[in-house]
Amino acid sequence: MTGFEALIYTDCRPGQGLRGSAGLQFQARSSDAVAAAENLVKDNLLYEPPSRWMAERRPAAQYPPSFAHLRSGDTLATAAGVYLGREANGTREGNQLTHAIVTNDPASYGSLRPAQLFGAPFWSARPTPTTQCDPVRLDDDAGAAHTPTHARDFVQGQPDGPATLLSLVSALVEAGRPGKPRVLFVGDDVTVIMNWLVAGTLLVPRERALELGFKIYSTDPARSAMPIVAVLPEFAGPAGRIDNQLGYVVFDLHRHQHTPVVPHPAARRWVDLFLTEDPRDVVDALTVATESELAAGDGWADEAAIALGLAAILHHRPDPRHARAIVGWLRTGPERMRGAYGADVAELFAETPERWPEEILVLLDEVGCDGLLPGKAADVRLALIISEVAAARTGGAVNGRSLPPLPPGEWHPDHDEQARQIVTEALTCEVPPRHFETLLRVANRFGVGVRWEDVRTAAEPFVAYWADHPDLRVRGLPCAAELEKRLIAVLGERAQRGGTARAVVGDGWWERLLPVVDRLELPLAEAVLGAAVRHGDARAATVERHLRAARDEPERFGWAVGALWGQSPPTLAELELVCDLAPAGARPPTRVFRGLVHHVLNGERPTPRELDLCRQLIDRKLLAPTQRLRDELADDDELLRLIGELGHPDDDIGRRLRRLSACPPRLVAMRRAEVVTALARVVAFRSLDSLLERHPALREPLVARLAHTLVTEDVAPPAIVSFYLLNSGVAVRGAEMLDQALGNWLTRVPADQIAVADAAFARASQSWRTAWRDTVARYAARRRLRRLGHPFRRR
Repeated sequence: MTGFEALIYTDCRPGQGLRGSAGLQFQARSSDAVAAAENLVKDNLLYEPPSRWMAERRPAAQYPPSFAHLRSGDTLATAAGVYLGREANGTREGNQLTHAIVTNDPASYGSLRPAQLFGAPFWSARPTPTTQCDPVRLDDDAGAAHTPTHARDFVQGQPDGPATLLSLVSALVEAGRPGKPRVLFVGDDVTVIMNWLVAGTLLVPRERALELGFKIYSTDPARSAMPIVAVLPEFAGPAGRIDNQLGYVVFDLHRHQHTPVVPHPAARRWVDLFLTEDPRDVVDALTVATESELAAGDGWADEAAIALGLAAILHHRPDPRHARAIVGWLRTGPERMRGAYGADVAELFAETPERWPEEILVLLDEVGCDGLLPGKAADVRLALIISEVAAARTGGAVNGRSLPPLPPGEWHPDHDEQARQIVTEALTCEVPPRHFETLLRVANRFGVGVRWEDVRTAAEPFVAYWADHPDLRVRGLPCAAELEKRLIAVLGERAQRGGTARAVVGDGWWERLLPVVDRLELPLAEAVLGAAVRHGDARAATVERHLRAARDEPERFGWAVGALWGQSPPTLAELELVCDLAPAGARPPTRVFRGLVHHVLNGERPTPRELDLCRQLIDRKLLAPTQRLRDELADDDELLRLIGELGHPDDDIGRRLRRLSACPPRLVAMRRAEVVTALARVVAFRSLDSLLERHPALREPLVARLAHTLVTEDVAPPAIVSFYLLNSGVAVRGAEMLDQALGNWLTRVPADQIAVADAAFARASQSWRTAWRDTVARYAARRRLRRLGHPFRRR
């Protein structure tokens, strides 16, 4: 501990003091370092003898001693004074001596409040032989006269002592601060005043006690700036009234009265403790509370900080409201404070870990991992296991973080067995299936080994629940391998039922089981593949991968086709892939092709691609056709032959068109593009009429094809057919477009093609010949202009 420098102030003879001259001055100091504090001491801490008493020449023994304290910046000074009477170098009254101690280090006071130094043995009442005095270092006797126990006993022996102490402490909290009243003692017994001041300052934080300046006595309180002042009753004046309006809280110790003060809640707490518990322990608890840094502000008034202090010193079990803050402090508080009190506080929590809520046990476990719960860390962890197991049984969330190991020697094999029994009992006591997995997570968090033989029967309801809730995950948990094996068995049993049950299994589990589908029993594998095709974003890749994997095994290939499309129909492209990859001898289920065949036979508009695929499937013996399908394909074959023959005009063209008219309308409509392409080059007016009447769906496509051909080709047949359609008396949709195309053709084509058309109409009736010649004549002028503009074109 750092000591104090010292100053002595008194009346000096010539050469006796530091000035060298006679009169009141600093007679001695311990070193030149304290000289800077001389003005501070002189202006605030010197003994003040009452001038009235000096005039009356009262004996020096009737003058009470003085005691004062001040903090200014970093400087702390405490002083004791006595009245000596006549001056050292004359006969006048007024000689006094003030002995002051000065420091810049608060630690110099140790655990004492400045008021406790009143009456200490080191105070001097006479000048030193030289101008250098001894520095002061506090020893064990420095505050012996004013211990906490003495202060408590004093208060309890005073009239209305507890209430007075509560008011005094409440007043000291803010005394002297801007806008707050100062404390004024009125009394003629300095020892009583100092006893009250000791008791009051013991119950405020040590730092506050050091900054609370006081002056005992002052001859006029208005002349002193100290937060605490004492005056003799005859000098109190109006300020000494308890109902004064001058800014003082008055404690009239002569009449045992004081100004009413609103009790501070924290002051009440500390006063009650001081008067009922060991006062030394209470003061120490207050020190812990205020120096713990637990509270963001004033630890003296913070409930959690108070609870920490009481736990550390008086071993009071903390209220659960403050447990979290205190346990957190055990890991983060100031190292000096934790080193002194952490073990005792931790022991309080560890004595009965089961009484603390889970969040506190989590923090306590961390404290145990830090080595602060020797011999108790395992008990805390077991209590945490019990707490988390109880929460898991009722659906509480589980902290997924694994816990670190406890310090060596804390956790033993018997603790492992206790933890296993706790978890096993919870798992086997009819726990709701949805909480079974949560309990396993608790076991995993604490590294508890669960034996499958102990929970096999209890796990069955959970496995059934898991089968209905695919989002659950048990990988990495105790007994995960056994649980997954049972899950696959249960899913397989459900898939074996087929129908909706199989589809439900596939819908829920295909994503997780698709990677291992090759290891599953067939019913479950079928459910997985069927759902993967129905739901998967990578349908095409899934189909191709599994078909290619089976392309060398006919039986497996047939099974794979049935499984892939067990829940949804295949697309045309997928069936084409089946046709391409199927090995000889493969026999896919007929149901896979049912949709294709149905659409070919009953759809409004089957496609040539579908019919061609049916032919290929039949050729490869993958599809056994019905007679109706055979007939449909035969009709289509006939239609294709007729379309091909239309490209070779001869005298039998009319018969071919009549045969074409007899073809099924569905097939003609399906192949209308090919039909109209061929018809655009066929000249057979009467047979064409019958064909279009039988198949009206060809009329519009034929007009479009003719218009296109007239614009892009110079041959005559499309022009002959177009003219016939435009003038046959039947309404033609697209007639205007077709007429324009014909006009373009007549303007553009060589004369030899017009001559071909002329010959065709020459075989028709007179009306048709006349109409054709008139139409050609109408475009003659345009043809001439075109020849003039294009002189080198073929004519």
